[in-house]
Amino acid sequence: MKPLCNANIEVLNQLKELVQLSADIYVKKPNSKHAGIGEHVRHVLDHYRALKIGYENRQIDYNLRTRNCVEESQPFLALTNIDELIFWLSDLDYDESELSVVSEISLRQRQNQIMQSNTEREMLYLINHSIHHMAYASLLASVNGIQLPSYIGLAPGTASYQRQQNQESA
Repeated sequence: MKPLCNANIEVLNQLKELVQLSADIYVKKPNSKHAGIGEHVRHVLDHYRALKIGYENRQIDYNLRTRNCVEESQPFLALTNIDELIFWLSDLDYDESELSVVSEISLRQRQNQIMQSNTEREMLYLINHSIHHMAYASLLASVNGIQLPSYIGLAPGTASYQRQQNQESA
């Protein structure tokens, strides 16, 4: 399997751990304007589903969202969906041919940008995007008294930096 598939599976396994450890507060929101952990998880999974659908038809549409769905309030369903995506990635033998990406770019009006990309670039994007949302969800868990492992929401570059610092101080 290709390294980017493995890396995304690692990220999704961290997301699973986040869901499992924060199940008691999965639907709790910090306030009415900001997303709770369940909404962050659903958002991450929406992006993976967009890649899965888009890989098949050669156009990834990141506007495809399932807002206000039961996945945001039922951790068990989120875990099932994560497992399905892990299975898909573990069996994916992707090619590097081009595909197009669609995403909205304006807050003032509906305005989509369509650009060329490839599967590897989008898989790399999903790693960074997912880590960003897991970092925020980790903060929400912490504020609610749930201590998650320090690697959840940690960027790979930060992990490398920390390893280097530990080696230099040893």
